[in-house]
Amino acid sequence: MQLEKQRGQTMPFWVIGVLIALSAMFFLSNYVNAVVWQIRAQNAADSAASTSLSITANLWNEETTILYSSALDEYRIRYLNQALLNTIEGVGCNHNATTCSSDYTTLRSELSNAIGGFDADIQLLRQSNNFSEGGQQADQNKADGLVGTDCSNASDYTCSFSFTETATSSTGGGGNGNGNGNNGGNDVGEAEYVACKKIPYFGSALLNLGNAGTYKVVGRGAAAVIPASTEAFNPGTQVNPNTGQAYQPVEHWASAQYGVENDVNFAGFTANLNWYAAGTIKPFGGNLTSNGFSCS
Repeated sequence: MQLEKQRGQTMPFWVIGVLIALSAMFFLSNYVNAVVWQIRAQNAADSAASTSLSITANLWNEETTILYSSALDEYRIRYLNQALLNTIEGVGCNHNATTCSSDYTTLRSELSNAIGGFDADIQLLRQSNNFSEGGQQADQNKADGLVGTDCSNASDYTCSFSFTETATSSTGGGGNGNGNGNNGGNDVGEAEYVACKKIPYFGSALLNLGNAGTYKVVGRGAAAVIPASTEAFNPGTQVNPNTGQAYQPVEHWASAQYGVENDVNFAGFTANLNWYAAGTIKPFGGNLTSNGFSCS
């Protein structure tokens, strides 16, 4: 018998080889797809946590701005008050009755305006404090609801996931002078989210496997309101690039021909401004079970 004349001897080996190659491609494709979706899930969870805390970060930045404004107004009030006392004593107006009287009237009016501005700053701080106690969580919930809703960008896969808030903490919250940090999520300084999606295996639709042909991709991310930068700002010496002058030029309130005793000079005022942002941190909510969050 001549084996070379019997056809089909290698066919089983080719079939087995093709099946092995196809199986390897199937598992490799599913593995690569799982890794890609896992990265997307992690990015989505981090994004959700940061978005949730953007309200708190913006609130603290607003408070920094108001505190700066109130401190500046208080500094101005002190100078104007001293200028009034100087004028009463005849300092800066050369003991001239007409000039001193005119300066006194002007300074008194300006001091009243400055006090009004300072009072407005305090009212804004009060509103900000009330917001951190009450309205902050409502707006935070609105921010949570917007996560994954903007699907105009085809490359943004955030909309593909279901999101669940799994933990919040007041650690870092309430430390800016507002909120009590113990009111069920208000003034939250940390938040943790889970992003979840069911991904079909390659070929599951062809084989009509339904849910049996899917697996869960879960991303777990957390964020905290953290100090983004600290700025030492002197409005009396630092130059505004738009005007070429100091942000707060010297205010001359005495009659022009007499000294600088009654000027308001901001060169001696320096404010340390703290700015905040939501940054990702290590998840802190402890062990999670699949029953603790939803998955689309």
